[in-house]
Amino acid sequence: MKPKTLSLICAFIFAFSVAVFAQDDDSDDWIGGDSNNRSRPAKTSSYDGGDDSEFANDADYAQAYARYKNEATSKAEINRQRTEGFARSIMLGVRAQGGINTFFGSNSDGWGLGWQAGGGLMVKMPLGFKYTYIVPELTFNFRQYRYENQTDYGTDEATIDIMMFDIPIIVRYNFEDYNLYAGIGLDIGLKLTGSSEYTKDYSGNKKPEPNTIATSGAEVGGAIDLGYMFSRYVHLNIRVVQCFTNMLIPARTYQPEFRESTLLTFYTTAGINIFF
Repeated sequence: MKPKTLSLICAFIFAFSVAVFAQDDDSDDWIGGDSNNRSRPAKTSSYDGGDDSEFANDADYAQAYARYKNEATSKAEINRQRTEGFARSIMLGVRAQGGINTFFGSNSDGWGLGWQAGGGLMVKMPLGFKYTYIVPELTFNFRQYRYENQTDYGTDEATIDIMMFDIPIIVRYNFEDYNLYAGIGLDIGLKLTGSSEYTKDYSGNKKPEPNTIATSGAEVGGAIDLGYMFSRYVHLNIRVVQCFTNMLIPARTYQPEFRESTLLTFYTTAGINIFF
């Protein structure tokens, strides 16, 4: 074979091999050459919910995703409103009150109307039922009880002055349509200080005897509230309390008129409550 003919045959074989090799390299794994002419691998990804418009042309998806967003937003809003509503329904307030008092019980004749006044703090909290709240208070009250008794010699008089630390715990139901509420509960009173004075009339010659009437350090009673709500923050109410425990300590009382007495405090107050 002539050298020239052999050279042509070798050149043809080499060119054909290069063409085949080039076709094999123009595959998905090839990273060279013109990027517009090579085949690209198919894009694979998962939807993460971050792009609202990714499936905008899919009516079924768009409708389902809209429902999902609405439900998720509604649940978050409900939880937020529930939390805020509960926080707003717990309210701190102040109370100022004044009223009248007396004693009921055995041998309590002669005890007329006294007076009292005080003020303190209160908290209104939801109890778990609609329109129902529990309202505990911490109130300082000054009470003065008055006694008069006609004798053959004149008018005997007595007063009892007590500074009380009252703790009413009232369960209240609001009648929202009428701006009214009613409550019932327990009242606990703790004596902070106390004094008394008994004045005996000997035919116009009055002789005062201080601290001859001993009083108890605590009392417990039932309370009833009736109130009107001017607004969410301002309430006016009337409270009636009847105590079940004896305010008197007979064994330590010097005056013989009271040694067999049972003095059960009864009082009525009008109060104004201001909440924040």
